[in-house]
Amino acid sequence: MNTFTKATLALLTSSVIATSAFSAPQAASDDSQYEAYRSSVSSLEALSNTLEKKGINFNADVNLQGATTFAKKTEAYNDKYDELQTIFNAAHFSN
Repeated sequence: MNTFTKATLALLTSSVIATSAFSAPQAASDDSQYEAYRSSVSSLEALSNTLEKKGINFNADVNLQGATTFAKKTEAYNDKYDELQTIFNAAHFSN
């Protein structure tokens, strides 16, 4: 009976370790995707504030239709950022 208990405990321990090992990369991936999303939002807000202070007309609305993951939302924000950066460059370097 003692051998059975040790074997069961060893199996249970190895299962917990394996589960933790497989779930850790997913959690890290979710965290990094969220951080990238937040960074994109912050960058767009900063650029929008700069354009606003310079009196430049722009549309900072981001189309998130169909963006169901942080990666897709990040892509939408990055696309809008690129659009506003082009507007900024045109206004700033035209002088």
